[in-house]
Amino acid sequence: MEVINRHFKIRFIIVVFLVLILALSISAAFFYFYTNKELGETYTQKIYAITQFKTIVIKDTLFIFIPPVIAAIIFIVIPIILYTHRIVGPLVRIRAVTQQISEGDLDILIKFREKDAIKPLADALNNLALKYRERYSRLSSLLEEAYKDTDEMCKFIEKGDYAAIEDKRKKIVKNTEEIKSILSGIKL
Repeated sequence: MEVINRHFKIRFIIVVFLVLILALSISAAFFYFYTNKELGETYTQKIYAITQFKTIVIKDTLFIFIPPVIAAIIFIVIPIILYTHRIVGPLVRIRAVTQQISEGDLDILIKFREKDAIKPLADALNNLALKYRERYSRLSSLLEEAYKDTDEMCKFIEKGDYAAIEDKRKKIVKNTEEIKSILSGIKL
C-alpha cells in the first residue's frame, strides 16, 4: 500500500533542484556582470585595476552571492513549508479521527484534499472505518434479533409450543453462527 503519493516526492525534489539551479544562475549572472569591467586603457591602469580588483572581489563577493542565497533559502523554505503542510496537516486529522474511532464513533470519515500527500493512507483508514461500521451494524441487528427471538422463545415455552420453540432455536443458532463468523474476521 502506498502511504505517501509517489509523485509528491518527485515534485518536491524537482522544485528544490530548480530553485537551486535558479539561485546558481542568478549568482553566476551577478558575478559575470559585476566582474566584467574594463580594466583601463594603459598598462599601468590595467595593473592597478587588477590589484584593486582582488580586494574588491573578496570584499564584494558577499554582495554578489548573498542576495541569491537568501532568495534560494526563501524559495526553498516556502516549498518545504507547503509540502510539509500536505503531510503534517493530514496526519493531525488522521490522529483526531482515529481517536474518535477508538472511542466508538464509526460514522466519522477523514476528509482530505486531492493534493494531500498521504491521501492513500486516509482512503485506507476510511475504508477500514466503513468495514467496521458495517460489521458493527450487522452485529447490532443480529443481537437485537437474538434478544427478540429469546423473548419470543420464552413465550413459546410458556405456551408449550414445541414446534415454534424448535424454529426459534434454529434461527438463534443460525444468527449465533453469523455472529461468530463476523467476530472471527476481527483480529485483535
